[in-house]
Amino acid sequence: MKPGLLIISHGSRDESWVTLVEEAIAQTDWPDGVAVVSSYLECVPEQDIQYGINTLEAQGVNHIGVIPLFVSAGSTHADEIAYALGAKPAPLCETDLEPFRVQARVYYGRPLDGGNVVPLQACASSMLGEGIEENGQAVESSFSAHVEQSGDGSESSSYLGLSAQSDRSCSIADVDSQEDVLIQMVEERLRGLGVRPDSDAVLLVAHGSRYEPFASRWHESLRRLERKLVLRGTCAGASHALLCYEDIAEAVSRLQSVLTLGQDEIVWSGRAEQLTVPLDSFGGMDVFDGHDGGGHSCGEQTVERRVAVVPVFLSRGYFTSHVIPQRLGDVSAMYDGEALLPHSALNRWLQQEAVRLLAMMKGYVSQ
Repeated sequence: MKPGLLIISHGSRDESWVTLVEEAIAQTDWPDGVAVVSSYLECVPEQDIQYGINTLEAQGVNHIGVIPLFVSAGSTHADEIAYALGAKPAPLCETDLEPFRVQARVYYGRPLDGGNVVPLQACASSMLGEGIEENGQAVESSFSAHVEQSGDGSESSSYLGLSAQSDRSCSIADVDSQEDVLIQMVEERLRGLGVRPDSDAVLLVAHGSRYEPFASRWHESLRRLERKLVLRGTCAGASHALLCYEDIAEAVSRLQSVLTLGQDEIVWSGRAEQLTVPLDSFGGMDVFDGHDGGGHSCGEQTVERRVAVVPVFLSRGYFTSHVIPQRLGDVSAMYDGEALLPHSALNRWLQQEAVRLLAMMKGYVSQ
């Protein structure tokens, strides 16, 4: 067995977007002796996915671990790429992406939120039905036709802090450890914006999808992030909006209305269990009786409660620089256009995901 790793990102015409991704990959401490190639779905033709496959196979790689560098399993791109690589029998949405030419056995990884794009029993597959040769012996390729669809398809609603819905796409412990990278990256952005943990709230903005099960996956992933941010005392409250079909200016306004609730309505002590209310449940008030981080009164006063808008995008680009500011319009919000990169947490995650995929390869070959 000769393993290799293929990192696949979306790509952008903005060179700075690509540079941030390339720097993150270059700065990662990859396992010794393993070939690593970065590639892009679109906009970077000299480094497209077929280029990445060809480059690895030219080095003799016959087991390719694919790391889909996307935020969520709700990405339709992560799903269609898995299909085109032969890691699943069919995509969950229409795609014009043609199957790639690949001889190596493919092991498809997970995006940053830890969701399974490919069911665990189908993670190791070959593009060709007749399989490949391993140590001179033909190895039959097989994978389950079952495609897991996480999310219950119910209507989504923004929540402040905790969500009452549970995620069923993979185990909670597994998701929690996988999502640590997103938490660290978002928290760094909140510190950069000057968010006050006991008085300010956060609106997470992701691109999202209109289609199921992808929309549900996005909502579930973002709700888990909200819950963690509040539980860790990073902010007083949190919500999210999907840029592709939700009004982010309205989402900010609704969050601001909750922030101005009076003392008798809610105590803003930073405890997550007190923040599990739908954003549209309350109207706004003009004066708030302030509390400190321990829930003690600071005396009757007008307290400025701010909303920070954080784009859950890996790299700066058109959406962070143009679309989000235009959609926010005149709504008052803390926003600086910065995305999640650069951040060392991504380097650690890439290394951990590489180790996990290599262990999958070793386990498969030893069977």
